[in-house]
Amino acid sequence: MWISLIFCFIFFLNCIAIRVYIPKKGTDAFDIGNIDTIPQFAEPKENPNFEVIESPESTQYVFATRKPSLFFAATTKLKNEYGSIKTLIQRELDRNREDYKTDQNFRILIQNFELKTIDRCFYGSTTSVKLEIDVNNTSKDANVLHFRFEDSIESNVTDCNFTLSTATIVGWLIYLPYLGFRGNREDQLNQLGRIALLEFSEQLKSYLEKTTARNPEKLERKPNP
Repeated sequence: MWISLIFCFIFFLNCIAIRVYIPKKGTDAFDIGNIDTIPQFAEPKENPNFEVIESPESTQYVFATRKPSLFFAATTKLKNEYGSIKTLIQRELDRNREDYKTDQNFRILIQNFELKTIDRCFYGSTTSVKLEIDVNNTSKDANVLHFRFEDSIESNVTDCNFTLSTATIVGWLIYLPYLGFRGNREDQLNQLGRIALLEFSEQLKSYLEKTTARNPEKLERKPNP
């Protein structure tokens, strides 16, 4: 009876919490915390030099999707606790303005974002991310960054393996070390989402640093009283 109850609990409450944010480069533990308890993070202030827009194609989807092989009662549409891709980028531009110094104006267009996990019991079980962003210099009406990022993880962290491993102690002895090495589905989704956004932020910073280095006097120039 108890075994049946445990399996029912696993079947209906096998949930994934998405916590994707833009981490600091070179850190593993950086976290902005729960935005519900930090009101100033819930709605970032707009950086006047950057306009962030989501294309209709990217706004019609949820933040992440999950296609289960066994836990059909679990949710398949996953919401990010820290907000949409647009909100994450706006928050980064707001909180770290010193890293994005510029005297020009830019439009950041999020063309596509796909974060998904496909679970199959025997083969083809993957977690993947795709992020496409164009950055245009509105002052010059020119595209300055054509960002494209794709990555995926082939994993044996499947619904079937999880269910079988809970049935015996031997299963846990094999399954737990694997989880420690590759992480579960939640870990993989969060990791790929963070990596994609970090890559974009670093490329944007790199471009701004190069243009600032060529014209440093523009940032230092102050208006006449």
